[in-house]
This record gives sequence, C-alpha cells and structure tokens, in this order.
Amino acid sequence: MNGPALLKHTAPRYYLRIVIYTFVLVVVQAVWISRLPYPALRADLLLPLMFGVAVEWSPLASFLWACLWGYAMDTFSGEFWGLHVGSYAVAVCVVHIALEKFEFHNPLYQMAFVGLCAAGQSAALGMFLFFQSSATVYSTSDWISLVIRALIITFVSPFVIYPIWNVRRTS
Repeated sequence: MNGPALLKHTAPRYYLRIVIYTFVLVVVQAVWISRLPYPALRADLLLPLMFGVAVEWSPLASFLWACLWGYAMDTFSGEFWGLHVGSYAVAVCVVHIALEKFEFHNPLYQMAFVGLCAAGQSAALGMFLFFQSSATVYSTSDWISLVIRALIITFVSPFVIYPIWNVRRTS
C-alpha cells in the first residue's frame, strides 16, 4: 500500500458494493433474523462481515467500519449497548493481529476464527442476560441457546464472507 491510503482498494465501485452488501445484511438482520421465534436462531450476520472487511481493509478503516455498524446494530437492539461495537472492534483487531500467521482465505480457518469471535460475543451476551435477569431464573437452556447461536454464526460465516472477496475480484 503506497502513501497514507486507508484502504487497499481504490475502485469506487468496490466500496459502493460493500456498502450496499452491508445494508442488505443489516436489513436482513433487523427485519427477518431478529424476529425468528427461537433466540438460538438469531445469528449475527455482521460479525462474519467484519472478519471479511478486516482481512481486506487496513486496520484503521476496518476498525472504523466495525464501530460504525456496531453502533447501528446496538441502536437497533436497544438493550445491551456496546455488545456489537465491542465484539466487532475486537474481532477486527484480533484479525489484524493474526493476519500474518494464518491464511484466512481458507473457509475452515474463517469458520474457526469467526466461531471464536461468536463464542466471545455469546459469552458477553450471556453474562449480560445473567446479571440482567434477576427476576427470572436463568437456566442452562439459555446458555445452550447461545452456544447454538455461535455455531450458526460459525457455519454461516463463509457464505457471508465470500461476496466481499468476490466483489474485490470483479471490481
């Protein structure tokens, strides 16, 4: 990367496609996935998106992208402020730290890495729900639901990440 450029790519069409793709994922997340009847099925589609962006973009640009969309998702969720911003920002930072040691274009590595990030996000959400739910009994079924949610995010991650890299090759 030459000069003070924030991003590795220079084609405006690439950025437009990523913005549109992110909006589509946010709409799917906010309108459809958040209304699924079982909490275990409410996977966070933007967590794998942040992984894909972190691999392709510079650390600063991907961190700012994660904070922007994390704030938007926290606004939509309305309860646990900072969950999405924190989990997306941590995921982006950890990807940039591990980028030199791992080949992240392999779907198995993507799934493993996103799965670890999803497990951390689920653990943070579980702790929030544990301390918030003083009136109701918080059971192991809630933790099982969070583990299933993390597994769904893990298995969906290559499908969410692929369009980011495919867009790069076509721009």
